[in-house]
Amino acid sequence: MNKKRLAAIAGLIVIGGLYGVVLVSAFIDSPFARSCLMAALFGTIVVPAVLWGYLVFMGKRGDKLRGMDGKEDEGGLP
Repeated sequence: MNKKRLAAIAGLIVIGGLYGVVLVSAFIDSPFARSCLMAALFGTIVVPAVLWGYLVFMGKRGDKLRGMDGKEDEGGLP
């Protein structure tokens, strides 16, 4: 599996877990339910944005390590 697929699966698990907690707390009529809903809505926006930023950063880092043209640096004199 590549990094993007693993990040997407991890994001789905986190967001699904947040909404699962919201659903359970709503059914048991917890006063904590409203806070959980706000956290789930926040996570719906923030988790994908953080994962996207991580993948962009890692992609730029990989380009820097390989050289910007995708070729290995030969270490010769310019």
